[in-house]
Amino acid sequence: MATRESSAEEGAWSPLDFDQEASRSSESRRFSRDGVRSFYASEGGSGTADVVRLGSDVLLSVVNCVLPRLARWRYEPDEALITLRASLSCDVIFRSPGVAPVVFNRPEVTLVCQPAGLPLTVDITGGVRQQGLVAAYRASTFAARHGLQPGDLPALMQDVLAGKGAVGRIASFPMDHRIAALVAETIDTRLDGELRVLQYAGRLTELVAYTLDAMHHTPSLRGASGHPLHRRRDVELAHAAMARLEKDYRRPPRFADLAREIATNQNKLKAVFKETFGLTMADYCLERRMREAQQLLLEATLTIAQVAERVGYEHQSSFTAAFRGHVGMSPREYRQHRAPFSVPLGKALAVA
Repeated sequence: MATRESSAEEGAWSPLDFDQEASRSSESRRFSRDGVRSFYASEGGSGTADVVRLGSDVLLSVVNCVLPRLARWRYEPDEALITLRASLSCDVIFRSPGVAPVVFNRPEVTLVCQPAGLPLTVDITGGVRQQGLVAAYRASTFAARHGLQPGDLPALMQDVLAGKGAVGRIASFPMDHRIAALVAETIDTRLDGELRVLQYAGRLTELVAYTLDAMHHTPSLRGASGHPLHRRRDVELAHAAMARLEKDYRRPPRFADLAREIATNQNKLKAVFKETFGLTMADYCLERRMREAQQLLLEATLTIAQVAERVGYEHQSSFTAAFRGHVGMSPREYRQHRAPFSVPLGKALAVA
């Protein structure tokens, strides 16, 4: 159950301060020279959060935890920062004076600009699973960090890095299946030590590539005035459909009904959804159900029949067939081979 009780106010620091970010929990351990894993079960929450320093200009958090109560973190960056978030689930609010709050409460990818000297308060809701990747970049080195020239970046990012963009969101868009899979696989890594850091660095680079590609090719994110109005409308329709399917993917509406609901026709909706997100609406619902099923199987608290019901299947046999077709192994095999180190294998198999 979520609680809105705030933790004690803490001093403010830069989001790039590794030592401060790595000391959030009362229980943590260093797993590499520049990586710390925090544990939240002893505080009444659950799960873990890894903080990794990737040089002096990037700090990456890999989060899969539930905090026991509202956490309020305060920052005062002494340099302009870019924050890249890719969240599977979250309930977080960014607040800065004179700027509209930036709310993260659904699966999405978001780039946010934080100018130097502007205070930032981050409220993280307790009792809610926070699951995703969060990277804080020094804005001045963002392009060079990934071997890019400023001209390789989307126009909106070029404006921000030149000091012309507005404070707050640079871009925000729902996850496609590639990014969702990347985030889920990163969270579920079985690597440890320096190999985990190496994997995290590679996955972050891949996430940046997907994000910049989406900004280049999605008109509503590029902000280019040369696109016809109907093209922007197509993107809005696709996003509206995505929001509806994200809410009801376990038992999605008939696509004809969904099209009428958002004032378009079924054929057009199918076309613009596929063009915008790279997969059909049916494939998105299947991918979303399978991603949730994978997480539930790894948590090892439900039987396979219960997992099937939770993700919208009336019969376990139908779920097993769909899962095998999507993942390449049965739910039982997946649980056996992918059980996390923090859950004894015997317990994982006992609920299979």
